[in-house]
Formats: sequence, C-alpha cells, structure tokens
Amino acid sequence: MQPMVNLALRAARNAGQDLVRRLDRFDSYQSTDQEKAKFVADCTIGLEKGVIFELKKALPEHNFAGRETGTNGDQANQPTWQICVIDDLSNFRVGIPSFAIIITCMISGKAEHTVVINPINGDEFTASRGRGAQMNNRRIRAGGINALEDAIVGYTQPMGSNDAAFDQRQRLQRLMTNAFDLRNIGSNVLSICYVAADRFQGALLSNVDEYALNAGNLIAGEAGCLMSDVSGQPLLRAPANVAVANPRLLKALLARD
Repeated sequence: MQPMVNLALRAARNAGQDLVRRLDRFDSYQSTDQEKAKFVADCTIGLEKGVIFELKKALPEHNFAGRETGTNGDQANQPTWQICVIDDLSNFRVGIPSFAIIITCMISGKAEHTVVINPINGDEFTASRGRGAQMNNRRIRAGGINALEDAIVGYTQPMGSNDAAFDQRQRLQRLMTNAFDLRNIGSNVLSICYVAADRFQGALLSNVDEYALNAGNLIAGEAGCLMSDVSGQPLLRAPANVAVANPRLLKALLARD
C-alpha cells in the first residue's frame, strides 16, 4: 500500500472512531431539532479540522480542501487533499449506518490516491492510480454480468424538478422494470465502491459532488469499472448524474428503452 494511502487511512480511521464515539454519546431521541443540527455541524466541522491537522503534520507543504471548512493552503504545484467526513448527511442525521469518510489526494487536478471508509461497519476502500483498488486490504475487481435482469443496481434519488431530474427518474423507472433489483443505500461514494467490489453490478447516481466523484472514479476505474455521465460521456464535472458499471453492463444501464 502506498505511503500516501497509509497516511490517509490512519487519519480516516481516527476520524471514524471519533465519529462513532460521538454518536454513542448523543441521545437523538431526547434532543431538539436545534441540538441535532448543532451536533451534525460539530461533527462535520470538528472532524474535518482534525483530519486536516493530522495530514498537515506529515505534509505541511500540501494544500487541503474540506467540504465544510473550505481551502487550507495555496501552495502552487503541490497536491491538494480533499476531505469529506460524512458523505450522506441525510443518512447520518437519522441514524442510518450508511455514510462514508472520504480522503483523496489530488495531483494536477486528478485523483491519485483515495480512501473511503464506512466507520460503522468498518469497510475500507482504497486505491492508487495504476495500482488497483482494495476493500479491506483485498484486491477488488468489477464483475462480468452483462444483463440487467441478473444485476443488482444501486441508485440515488434525483433532486429537483428540472429536465435532468425528470430524465433521471425516467431511467430509474425503466430499471425498475428491467433490472433484477434496485437498492438505494444513500451514499453516492459507497454505491460506487459497491460496484467496484461487485456487491452491486451497476449504479445510477444523482447529484454526485466532487468529493464522491473524484474518489469514486478512481476506485471504480482501478477495479475495472467504467463511469460516465448519463449521456455516455466520460468527462464528468460535479455535480453530476452518473452511471457506473462493469464494461459489459454499462451500455445496458444507459439505454433509454
């Protein structure tokens, strides 16, 4: 495993342990909406600062971009670390144990190393460009299923009422008829990792932000998956509606009829 990945994994594990401890101490049933909102804000901002502090001790010359705390450092020609400590705040707010910590090292605008962990069940996904992807220290590869009727397809619900959201709902309705099963676990980045690990055979995801997109694209690509926008274009810009699958299934996933 690459030193950068080891460093990020250690920071992610520490943040995950802290997050689980905070959850254990917090009584959501006896808390007001205001107290719940403060708890979420304290977790996201506090843990993000903690991850940045830990990484910065080892890599003081690097730049850092937190989803909640913004940019820290402006050193030209240096890597930038993207940090999101809770991917899927909706799940986190109501106690659904399907959310992720994301740490990604970006070099010249490309994800080179990434770590995605679910602190609740302990799943750890890692990847370095050109060196493959792993889940819990074991190499993962996309599956070979090429028919939707044999595939479990992950999805996330499109938001809004614009044309893109309408088109995405139409695609989901088609999948409900043609796929073996559909599953919505909430977290976009975990859904992509599940495809990479062949837990899902494909996924149709909505409003994927840059943190999930960069990390997921690297893990999926290193596992042999293809990812594109829903029109089939490989160049992705967040927020994006994306499809990810093994190469044999992607065309079927993107078909309109």
